[in-house]
Amino acid sequence: MEKRRDFMKKEMRRKDRLVSEEKAREIIEKSEYGMLCTAGLDAVPYAVAVSHVLYENIIYFHCALVGRKLENIMENAKVSMSFVSKAEVEQEAYTVRFESAVVEGTAKMIEDEAEKLLALQLICKRYSPDLLEGHLDYIQPRLKHTGICRIEIDQVSGKVNKKV
Repeated sequence: MEKRRDFMKKEMRRKDRLVSEEKAREIIEKSEYGMLCTAGLDAVPYAVAVSHVLYENIIYFHCALVGRKLENIMENAKVSMSFVSKAEVEQEAYTVRFESAVVEGTAKMIEDEAEKLLALQLICKRYSPDLLEGHLDYIQPRLKHTGICRIEIDQVSGKVNKKV
């Protein structure tokens, strides 16, 4: 079997577009969703959009308790996520101005009820900030039927193509 190449440790070709880890994390926080990329034992890539929240060095997202992404994670916990917080086509320059970030990490499903509750509260706070008082009433009856995945971040990088 061919040895895995570690793309995140390779130098970025366009160093002029590289941003700091702090800026990459800001891009993750500003992105409305992230594209989770998994591969099971069959090594077939699978990408799906998820609603995420960045908390310290962890990305949480909620999901169903069954499905292809979870099967892949159970078979191969190594995942990647891609985020784009801005994208604007500039026709005259034949380019897209963007801010993007990529994460590599290790995913696992959360079983601990306290951590699941924390993750769901963080997700609700992020996506429904005007409904803070109702979060627990909404979450509690759904807790047992909602999957929560946790990604421990190993690597973060960011790239920006902005007007000069």
